[in-house]
Amino acid sequence: MVLLFHTIALLLLLLSDSVSSQALTLNIRDNGKICSQWVKPGANGQFSVSYAQQPECISAVAFEQANGQARLCCKGMPLTTPPASFPKECGKQLYQPLRQRIIGGLIAHPNSWPWQVLVRGANNMCGGSLIDERHVLTAAHCIKSLVQVNDYKIIIGAHEINKPMYMEQELTVSKIWVHEQYTASTTANDVAVIRLTNPIKLSDKVNIICLPGAEAKSVNDTVWVSGWGRTAHNGDTSPILKQTYMQTMGTKCSTYGAASFNEEKQICASQHGVGYTCQGDSGGPLMYEYEGRWYLNGVVSYGPTDCGVGTGLPSVFARVKYYLSWIRSKMASL
Repeated sequence: MVLLFHTIALLLLLLSDSVSSQALTLNIRDNGKICSQWVKPGANGQFSVSYAQQPECISAVAFEQANGQARLCCKGMPLTTPPASFPKECGKQLYQPLRQRIIGGLIAHPNSWPWQVLVRGANNMCGGSLIDERHVLTAAHCIKSLVQVNDYKIIIGAHEINKPMYMEQELTVSKIWVHEQYTASTTANDVAVIRLTNPIKLSDKVNIICLPGAEAKSVNDTVWVSGWGRTAHNGDTSPILKQTYMQTMGTKCSTYGAASFNEEKQICASQHGVGYTCQGDSGGPLMYEYEGRWYLNGVVSYGPTDCGVGTGLPSVFARVKYYLSWIRSKMASL
């Protein structure tokens, strides 16, 4: 189905597929609505777009116009759910993530990755994963050696970083452990544990992810990554949390240019041979689902400098299972 929107807001509904149009996805939450991205008109001053029905729409799709651009919106299904239905177990979420395997990623549902946190430093931004009520796992290279602990803040419940939501919390940090054998030149042992000043209270919007066990994914398995990283080489970081799926690659990683890849300590993953993680995604989770729970398989470590767009190189992640003893020793320390 194709919709033509004139700049004076005349709506024409065509039942023919003969009109060339932009395919839009309604996946952006905005003040109770679910909207598409903003698009510009064609040379004739009209907007020609097609869209698929969004199951979470509870009203008809409508046309909105502002500043010479247009988008499609509908009234979205409420996200609020009685707290009694909150699954109080690791790796469980009340708000289910989108599962479409879209190349290049798509905007995540708010709070569908409730363990995703934003790590803010004095001059940098990274992702991280909540692994218990007081600890966050992130990448060692996200922690700057000359920056004080007080300069770091952990944001939980975040979705659109430029428009804080009511459920967001900004938390202070009491201690940070960078792996003692972390090597910046090779990014070996690229893990760090952050301790929050006070434990958080889990809710329907904030939960912890499970640490991996014997079921950990290795090769040719589907995994998911989320973050606010750049969406293009030299581009801006994404203001809205995005997600994408990838496939684990095993030892093939070294043949794709990751010369220092260590399969015991690291995981290599790509999407059709392309990494798709970029600056700003660092420290965030590489996740897999097993029997209805989500597990932390890896920590975003590094990828190609062009974010995989030109070189087609994969992304590399610190393998969480390898570091479990180290992680738990820091969590248990005074």
